[in-house]
Amino acid sequence: MARTPKKGNGMQASGATEMDPVEAAAQAKLKKRANRRFVLMIISMVVMLLVGVGLIVYPTVADAWNRHVASRAIAGYSEQVANTPKEDREGQLRKAREYNESLLGQGNARFLPNEEEKKVYNSILDVSGTGIMGYIAIPAIHAKLPIYHGTDETVLQIAAGHYEGSSFPIGGESTHAVITGHTGLPSAQLFTGIDGMKKGDKFSITVYDDVLTYEVEDRQVVLPDNVKPLAIQKGRDLVSLVTCTPYGVNSHRLILTAHRIPTPENKKEVEVNPERAIMSDIAITAFVIVGVAVCMATIVITQRRRRKTHAHGSHTRSRK
Repeated sequence: MARTPKKGNGMQASGATEMDPVEAAAQAKLKKRANRRFVLMIISMVVMLLVGVGLIVYPTVADAWNRHVASRAIAGYSEQVANTPKEDREGQLRKAREYNESLLGQGNARFLPNEEEKKVYNSILDVSGTGIMGYIAIPAIHAKLPIYHGTDETVLQIAAGHYEGSSFPIGGESTHAVITGHTGLPSAQLFTGIDGMKKGDKFSITVYDDVLTYEVEDRQVVLPDNVKPLAIQKGRDLVSLVTCTPYGVNSHRLILTAHRIPTPENKKEVEVNPERAIMSDIAITAFVIVGVAVCMATIVITQRRRRKTHAHGSHTRSRK
């Protein structure tokens, strides 16, 4: 007679493959919590990536925009000059020469003009009515900037400024023009990089149709109240570029003094390639962004693999 299998043994064998309901609920809760943490981690990383990209991209985008604005300002100035009658241009240049001559013998007092002198100063060489007297091209730093009257902060945030009390940058014996610009601004390059300029480097200044070329001969770092290096030297035609130094501290002034040299006949001004600087910045920015994105993607993939491995291990243990 055949033996009937015991039901108890069958029930025990079947129960070995089933998870306890309480344990299953706990596992589901843990899985849900882990998924929530993973989603939050992804969101946090995306936000961090966007913020990081914004911080990285901002200087490049802002500088590109500032270069565009500067280029438009220079183009507008050049167009206005072309439409100005020759006799008007000559009249303004004559006034500028008279102003320069009036500075001789004044010493440091020329840097402290009264209101009437300021009014006269601002009216000279302002052909476009915007305060632009010309523009400067500095190939060593790939910069081409309009030059405005004065050194107000509103001017120095976007362009170069002419230091009132110094000679107008029209050349001539016994003249010393001073052009100032900011260094290290997050929104614009401007004079950033001129601390790397050396003796022999050249730049040009264009006022009306006249292009004047200068070659750096000296560099000094002085305290802000030391204007001795800006003195007019008898018989010499000089231009000094001035900026704050060192970066972020701005406790001193870097002064690059240059003397006039002949402008090549086949060139209107020294060559500047601002697009090269922009493309270089874009390349560096893109490299950093791709690097950050790859790092974050690696972290996400690693975390997903760990979660899958952990989940598989937990499922295997629950079946035993």
